[in-house]
Amino acid sequence: MGFLDKLFGKKREVTPGGSPIYRYETPEDQGLRTPKESGVYAREVEAHFESLFPGRERRVLHEIVSDLVHIDVHVMWPTQEQNFFVLYTTGMSDLSMTPDPSIPPEDRKALELAELFLFLPGDWPLSKEGMPPREAYWPIQMMKVMARFPHQYHTWLGYGHTMPNGPGYTPLDDSVGFGGVVFSGGDGPLGRLDTEDGRRLSLLHLIPAYKEEIEFKLKYGMGELMKRFQEKGISLILDPSRPNLCADFTEVLDS
Repeated sequence: MGFLDKLFGKKREVTPGGSPIYRYETPEDQGLRTPKESGVYAREVEAHFESLFPGRERRVLHEIVSDLVHIDVHVMWPTQEQNFFVLYTTGMSDLSMTPDPSIPPEDRKALELAELFLFLPGDWPLSKEGMPPREAYWPIQMMKVMARFPHQYHTWLGYGHTMPNGPGYTPLDDSVGFGGVVFSGGDGPLGRLDTEDGRRLSLLHLIPAYKEEIEFKLKYGMGELMKRFQEKGISLILDPSRPNLCADFTEVLDS
C-alpha cells in the first residue's frame, strides 16, 4: 500500500471521543495542475521561523515538479545549544483549505491557511547539498504529502486531526512502526502566524504516531492523548524508536 494511500475523509462520521471522521476515495486523475501562485506567504513564514530559531544554517529542498501547490521543505541546522533540526513547509498556504461547512463562517476563515513543521534529532543524516539518503527522507516525504493533501481532497487539516496510513495503518517507512500522524499546534508563536494582510496562518506540528495512539485519540479525544504524551514524556523531537505510548489500547473502533 502506498504512502498515506487510502485515507479517512469525506463521509462525515463522529468517533466516541467526538472527533469527526471523513473517508476519501482516490480522486479522478486530472493530470498535472500547475500552481497558479507560488510562495504567497513564504517570505513571512521564513522570517517567522528565523525569529524563533535565529542564527541557524539553512537549506531549502525545492520541489521540482508541483501539482496544485508548490511545496518546499525548509531545513534549519542544529546548533550547539539546540541539537535538533527544524523542518517546515512553505506553499501549503498558497491556497486556502476547505474547513468543514458546519463550522461558523467567522471561525472557518481562521482555519483556511496552514503550514507544517517538525523537529528531527541532531544526528539525522541530512546534508547541506544533494538529496537526503532514502532512510532519511521519509519525514520529508510525509510533510510534502500532508501539505498537498487538503488541496487534493478539498478538505482541511488542523489541531487534533489524525491521519492513518491506509486502513491497515501501514508503517510510514520500513524502519519505523508509526502507522500515521497526529497534528498538534497552539496559539503561541510556534502555533500561528498573523500575516501582513491580516490572515491567520496555523503552524501544525506533525507527530508520527502508532495505530493505538491514533485510535486512543479517536475514542477519548485529543486532550486525553496529549495528556498521556505529556505524562509519559514524549519529546517534541522525532524519536523513530520511541515506544508506543498507547500500547495498552486494544479496542477496535473501525472495521
